[in-house]
Amino acid sequence: MSGPRAVVTGLGLVTPLGPCLDSTFSALGEGRSAVGPATLFDASPFASSLAGEVKGLDARSHFRVPKALKLCDRRTRFAVCAAAMALAHSGFPSGPCTGLGVAIGTSGSDLGAEELSGALSRADDPRHAAIDTAAFGESALAGLNPLWLLLHLPNMASAHVSIQLEARGPNTTVMTGWAAGLSAIIEGAAWIAEGSAVAVLAGGAESAVHPFAFAAFEQAGLFFGPSPLVPGEGAAVVLLEEREAALARGARILGEVGDHTLAEGPRLSALVAAAAPTPSGLLERLAGNLLAAHAPAALVLALAEGLASPVTAVAHGPAGEAAAILMTPPAGAAWSNA
Repeated sequence: MSGPRAVVTGLGLVTPLGPCLDSTFSALGEGRSAVGPATLFDASPFASSLAGEVKGLDARSHFRVPKALKLCDRRTRFAVCAAAMALAHSGFPSGPCTGLGVAIGTSGSDLGAEELSGALSRADDPRHAAIDTAAFGESALAGLNPLWLLLHLPNMASAHVSIQLEARGPNTTVMTGWAAGLSAIIEGAAWIAEGSAVAVLAGGAESAVHPFAFAAFEQAGLFFGPSPLVPGEGAAVVLLEEREAALARGARILGEVGDHTLAEGPRLSALVAAAAPTPSGLLERLAGNLLAAHAPAALVLALAEGLASPVTAVAHGPAGEAAAILMTPPAGAAWSNA
């Protein structure tokens, strides 16, 4: 392979099985389940109330500026924590870096639906305000927290990762459904290959344990059938680096990004056939489906165990979205288990 090559040197993980990579890895090995009735809201009216929720996370310890926590929803907190873990795990130099990019994938946001509905209910004519933009602006928005949009926009996850970790390179939010996390890693590897960045914090972040998401899942029929969905939450981030730069600073190379695809089809099938799978199925059984963060989380777990041979991380979504990445063992570099 000619030109810059993207390798993985750091791993960060937040899941319902544990607030860090080590605790998640241990729980997975022991077969401990984190699935149970949702506690973040009353899910009893839905066909299923099961969820995988993150517990015990000390987000403050991962924020350079802790007061920013008040501007972060759960998804964004998970993303910042996982990214900070990946950066620390890699030994990458701390401080402002114009060559460090951020690419975070997420399947969406409820935009603070509970706050929005509360504001609408206080409007003079709630029904009119719900369908008329001008009326909504005059009567409903006045009842919202002025920071409402900054809390709930999907791109706040990548923005806060950049702010907290002083990553001043390219920055993007990928929203390709459940494939968004893997798509973000592919995007980050492309930045390195084209020379736009020397390192990229890339992965997925989700928090889909809320009424808006459960209503969407039920409407789509995902709570029914032989394998009903159990929504989960969390974040998985890898630090990608340009291979030669990583070797020059003495970094541990955990894997190298190989071929990839952003769609269903023969190429994805070939990638699946070319290598062993990640522990995606086991992770889903024990923690629920982390949606856009699920495939990246399974990839992180495979890399943490150590690659003796290539693995393929695959993401599929209910709208037909898909992505796959072949990750190969590091060639010509010392490596070890995380």
